[in-house]
Amino acid sequence: MDTHPTYNAARAYDHITQLAIPRLVGSAGEAEVQDYIVSQFTALGLDVSWEPFSFTKFPAEVLPRIISMLFIPVVLSVPWIGDRFPIPVCLVCLFSLFIALFFTQWQKRFEGLYDVGRRLRTENIIATNGRKRDGNTPTLLFVAHYDSKSQTLPIAVRAASYGIAITGLVALTVVAAIQVGTVGAGLPSLYDYIVWSVAGITVFCLLLLQANTTQNRSPGAFDNASGVGVMLEVARVVMALDAKKPITFLATGAEEYGMCGALRYIQAHADEYDCENTYIINLDGLGVGNGVNMVTRYGIPPVQTTRTLADLFRVSGESLGVRVSERYLPIGVGLDSIPIASRGFETVTLTAGDVGRVALKIHSKRDQIDLLNTECLQQVGDLIVDVIKRA
Repeated sequence: MDTHPTYNAARAYDHITQLAIPRLVGSAGEAEVQDYIVSQFTALGLDVSWEPFSFTKFPAEVLPRIISMLFIPVVLSVPWIGDRFPIPVCLVCLFSLFIALFFTQWQKRFEGLYDVGRRLRTENIIATNGRKRDGNTPTLLFVAHYDSKSQTLPIAVRAASYGIAITGLVALTVVAAIQVGTVGAGLPSLYDYIVWSVAGITVFCLLLLQANTTQNRSPGAFDNASGVGVMLEVARVVMALDAKKPITFLATGAEEYGMCGALRYIQAHADEYDCENTYIINLDGLGVGNGVNMVTRYGIPPVQTTRTLADLFRVSGESLGVRVSERYLPIGVGLDSIPIASRGFETVTLTAGDVGRVALKIHSKRDQIDLLNTECLQQVGDLIVDVIKRA
């Protein structure tokens, strides 16, 4: 093991090169990267363990299709029968809007859905530096998912479709409320044209989401070989520094099927951590553009996942001259930090400073190693190491 205590982006890039192969859950590529991660953690002298878990595709692939199909008749009811039955249509729209916004946030009460349907199995890989948690010294947990997937629709298209569909549902709910207040009033024909147009666009987006399928064609260099590669190099630095605080590195499986690995880990281990003294740093999509983004809020209305941890990264960014920006993730994208944050832990997801440049390549065969640059990988690594020292 190289004992030089300075983070080196070239090493992270080398790891990413080894990891950037198609590796959907259950594939030969998944097994290959699992073995690689374990071998690297073991060579560093970390305590390494495998933790198998089961999950189903129901929450990630089946339930969203069911809900979106149920929304289609609701959407069409507004221009079709809203003027004749304004109150029932308005109530149905309000209920549908509530359901849509409800599922933009993590719901612990529905975690049982991960046991509905045919069960699949994969593993989390856990590595620790052997330091004991004493309740006084801060504990750090680094998370990065190692699986990849390709899909018919790029992630940017899916996120936009979800956003347009929810916006359309909001607009049609307002229209339904107007219809309640204008029963019997004659409205201009342009009004009907606009309402039908909004309904048509909303239905198109809902149907487009139905056409999405999952395959195993993406090398996933950005999503998320980059996060794992950075984590492996950070782990080397941690061992070279002989860090006194307890640090765990968690490489999660099945993130692409609804953050399953992160969910199963926190279900099994939440009681082992002190919520007030534990910081979770998720690494997902790094090495593009300049600077680092922190996802600190998600869902509608926004759920805040961190305060102290975000402050630590801002201070480190200022001292290192690295641009650190906060980001809000309303809908359409899942992160491993989300189910962990639902247990009350301070969590942040670090991602690249300019994801927009590669948004149409994520979850496709175009997610290649040549998208990444070592300058950005160096910035995020230096930032993480500085936060480890400050925490």
